[in-house]
Amino acid sequence: MTVLRFTRADALRCRFGASPLWETMSAVRVLNGSKHRPLYGEWVAAKRQAAAELDLRGLKAVQPRVGFTPDFLTPPPKASRAKFATEIARVRSTPLEKVRSELIRSRDELNNPAAREIDKMLTDLTGTRERLADEIEAAWEALIKPDWPLISRVLEDDIAYRGQQLTDGGLAGLFDDLHPTLAWEDDRLIATRYRSEDRDLTGQGLLLVPGVFAWPYLVIVVDPAYHPTLVYPARGAARLWSDSPAPPDPLARLLGRTRATLLVALDPPATTSALAAQYNLALATVAEHLSALYNAGLATRRRTGHQVHYRRTEVGQAVIDASVG
Repeated sequence: MTVLRFTRADALRCRFGASPLWETMSAVRVLNGSKHRPLYGEWVAAKRQAAAELDLRGLKAVQPRVGFTPDFLTPPPKASRAKFATEIARVRSTPLEKVRSELIRSRDELNNPAAREIDKMLTDLTGTRERLADEIEAAWEALIKPDWPLISRVLEDDIAYRGQQLTDGGLAGLFDDLHPTLAWEDDRLIATRYRSEDRDLTGQGLLLVPGVFAWPYLVIVVDPAYHPTLVYPARGAARLWSDSPAPPDPLARLLGRTRATLLVALDPPATTSALAAQYNLALATVAEHLSALYNAGLATRRRTGHQVHYRRTEVGQAVIDASVG
């Protein structure tokens, strides 16, 4: 297991961030091991042609299914809403000695089957750094960027939900629900079934990064050269790769199909604009239906920054449950 030890200052400095670079690297990992990630079957099928046109052999070599992936390829985002251009520039400016040391670790840890390929990379560190960055950028352009508006909405919804958990229940309330392998005990976050060194956070806090392509795993960055980071599966990721859930017929007859559809869609919480885009509806139409659900006690709403997130209430859930028996 891995233990992250918090001080009082760390508890106050936990923050969330979204990273298009992390999403891109995670998506490449999914492509290279899709048979172990059934959630993404529809996405893999949809991207098969685009993926076939990419040369990702370098990234595949340094992303073993079991082992170490170089951290310099996914530096923790410095901004809460990082931009891909900024993140890939950081990869391209990685000191060559760090490139060397992390490639060697990726080669040697748990007998990476691509060890010979990494040996070749080590003979030209500058060229390797550029090649890997180019592969990431090509994957971003082909696999992630076209869907980024949808992906980022899921990430935003997750961050809003987790922020509310942190407000309502503190760190214990947040971590007890974040992932089944996480547990909060006193001032320690314990990740069972995770193989890495323990780390004292020493007042830096913990960066929490939701990932649409992270399921079902956690990634923890504990190297002292980087900000302590925990990447976890975002809630609602499955809705991106499958058809939107249809409301039960009895519920549609009771509320009307559009209103019933929106009630079913409020898991995870969503904004008016996100629902309008997802279901190709006018903003005014969605706002009217959400207002009706709110006034009937079937949904609640909470403002987070400039956005208002709607969430299904227990009564709303009970109505859905009753309509399906």
